[in-house]
Amino acid sequence: MRKFLTFISATAILATPAFAQARGFDADFSKAVTGPFKLEIVVSEDLAHRANNLPKKLSDRGSTTRLNAAFSNNGKYGDRAIEYLLEDLEEELVSDFSKRGLTLSENASTLLRVTINEAKPNRPTFNQLKEDSSLSFQSFGIGGADISAELVSAGGTVVGTADYDYFSSFNDRAIQSLGTWTDANRAFSRFSKKLSKKLAAMETSSS
Repeated sequence: MRKFLTFISATAILATPAFAQARGFDADFSKAVTGPFKLEIVVSEDLAHRANNLPKKLSDRGSTTRLNAAFSNNGKYGDRAIEYLLEDLEEELVSDFSKRGLTLSENASTLLRVTINEAKPNRPTFNQLKEDSSLSFQSFGIGGADISAELVSAGGTVVGTADYDYFSSFNDRAIQSLGTWTDANRAFSRFSKKLSKKLAAMETSSS
């Protein structure tokens, strides 16, 4: 399935802004909405910017004194990392929709647009390691992701929305078990399961 990369509107713990662990899954869908759905996965303008830059807002950067540090300042993930995130979320959604009996089709009139608003790696990405020679894969930080979705009718009207975020704490698990995107992957998996369950329940209730 085609992915859409488009824009809409050191082993020490590195300092990062504070994040809530999870706000839970929120969804507001019309009971009349049923599949099939055309899936479009995008990243926010801010996340796309961070592929090769530091965050535009200083408040989105870490408290490190190294102003150009990519990992601790939450930026310069690299295009490869953004593509990986899109592919990972797509795989989760396609798998969970199939398990729930939900149909995805390029020709569907109802568009399901899913946006990765924010994603933070637990360990430096390949590009961040390249940008900063002082980093190593042993460096780690708080990871996670913020995801949202819109259901858009054939006429262009938004008929449903959903959102979910999850950012870890250092008490969640052993640091040794963390991969580059462990917590973002976890956020994607949870979001996908909750979204597919919600949409499947709507289809059942309308039949």
